[in-house]
Amino acid sequence: MHRRISSWPLLVIFFLFIFCLAASAASPIQEQADRFLALVNSGYQALYRVNSQAQWAAVTDVTPEHDAAAEATGKAYAAFNGNPAIISEARELLTHQNELNELTVRQLKQLLLNAAEGPMTNPDLVAKRVAAETKQASLLNSFKFKLNGQPITVNQIDDKLEKSGDLNERKSVWEASKQSGPALKPNLVILRDLRNGVAKEMQYPDYFALEVAAYGMTTDEMLKMLEDWMATLRPLYLQLHTWAKYKLA
Repeated sequence: MHRRISSWPLLVIFFLFIFCLAASAASPIQEQADRFLALVNSGYQALYRVNSQAQWAAVTDVTPEHDAAAEATGKAYAAFNGNPAIISEARELLTHQNELNELTVRQLKQLLLNAAEGPMTNPDLVAKRVAAETKQASLLNSFKFKLNGQPITVNQIDDKLEKSGDLNERKSVWEASKQSGPALKPNLVILRDLRNGVAKEMQYPDYFALEVAAYGMTTDEMLKMLEDWMATLRPLYLQLHTWAKYKLA
């Protein structure tokens, strides 16, 4: 006599298999986010490359032409990152964090951080910020240092500070290294206000808070961490200070 095999175990296995497939399938929100990020990332990577090349050229060969190219690509880069449509879509997707994987959430949050550097909700402010950034870099990279009335390069300054044992010479070289400060200050004050302005456009209290947010921290958390570091390093600093004092004496 043949024993009849029940079909129930097979049905249970079948339904468990279907359930697992359904659970592993991406949610509609995840699929939407994946499509959005694929489009944004491809555009970001292309613009990042072009902007980086222009910025490098402006740093290594300071000319009006390179400065103009750096400003133009900087504005294009900001226009893409700070596009209101990208900001709006990223914020909307983040309202469904529980349906998105961790990597997707991190990418969306980074998009908003990138946008905060040049939010096109206020294009005039962004254009002024990019122009001021370009001007500041040009002033710094083209500045001519002088020691006793003679030109001296940054590399020569570093070399003398490292190797010279003459305290008077070291002081003169150190003072020469600070000559760029007065030249940079006027535009830096303008740039400070513009940086704070773009940060506030994206609901950050100031530019420092925006920069700290990239580390997933608040300003209070960052300051506390720095204070803890200083307290930890203070004994080592005191020992190094004592050694340097006696060595120089």
